Amino acid sequence: MIDPSFRDRAGAAVETMRRAGSIGGDATADEISQLEGGWSRHSYLLGVRSAEGRREYIVRVKPPGALLDTDLAQEYRTYTLLADEPVPTPAVHGLEESAENPFEGPFFVMDRAPGSSPNVWRRRDRERLEADWEDRTLGSELVRYLVSIHAVAADRVESLLPQRDFPALVGHWRGVQEEMSLVRDPVIEEAYVWLLERPPSPVPASLVHGDYRIGNCLIDEGRISAILDWELAFCGDPRFDIGYVSLDYLAGKFLRPGSHLLGAVADREWFYSEYERLSGASLDREVIRTFSVIGALMLIAILNTGVRMYADERTTDIRMLWSRFAIPGLRQDIAALMDW
Repeated sequence: MIDPSFRDRAGAAVETMRRAGSIGGDATADEISQLEGGWSRHSYLLGVRSAEGRREYIVRVKPPGALLDTDLAQEYRTYTLLADEPVPTPAVHGLEESAENPFEGPFFVMDRAPGSSPNVWRRRDRERLEADWEDRTLGSELVRYLVSIHAVAADRVESLLPQRDFPALVGHWRGVQEEMSLVRDPVIEEAYVWLLERPPSPVPASLVHGDYRIGNCLIDEGRISAILDWELAFCGDPRFDIGYVSLDYLAGKFLRPGSHLLGAVADREWFYSEYERLSGASLDREVIRTFSVIGALMLIAILNTGVRMYADERTTDIRMLWSRFAIPGLRQDIAALMDW
């Protein structure tokens, strides 16, 4: 049964799929409901019935007042690119770039992949992830898929995604921080100076996920079934993803320490060594530390964007204001990474 208030949204999604040639003229929606979560994208479960049977899809929407002003069409193209790569991602079935539709924002439709996303800040989820380390299934898949992502060379993605070398990456997030923060922060300002004083030796650019973590994966029957949330993807230094996934915050640290494992699924040194073994690349641990600082600064810039959006009354989503509670712990991590 479709909620009457969502009926027009279901019709818009089906029509977009029909225009893309993903479904036939007899297909109709029999269900649509909004899923929980979604800070910069809203997600809806869409059920479609046709002569071929019933299938479920996800409608991914960029809403008004999104946490980040990222390009939804660019994210759609990234999913399209990955259809031919050994990276588990849902197939996409149509894009609506105009915001003039019942969802009130651009959207695209993709397959509903099996499984669910773990929440490392939820104790029971974190403990389940940590228990997997004995078998190393999730840790092995997390590093193997990261190597596969980084194997997508620059010449395949540079026309689709932003190109950001080290100075551009630092400059981008510094710009977001300066634009969105409500107060100056000496720790953050010093961290940007620290970064620019230690640029790493360049490596060949590749596809970078930009928000690679276990929480952006779906897990089904103990295996990673899909890697989601490509909105921050760019063409640049693949070591960013390694530094980012290494952050304590992404292992469940919030007001209290989280897991001692990387992402709550793997020993850090094991993860780095396994990445080196599979990719043939050598990882300088000091360079990883540098990119971890960028990752923490990126998170702070994003969190400050949420606070700013709420303060400017551009959203009524109270979660945006709650973002400020994560910032002190990230500042502590930055100070520790810089040996303060």
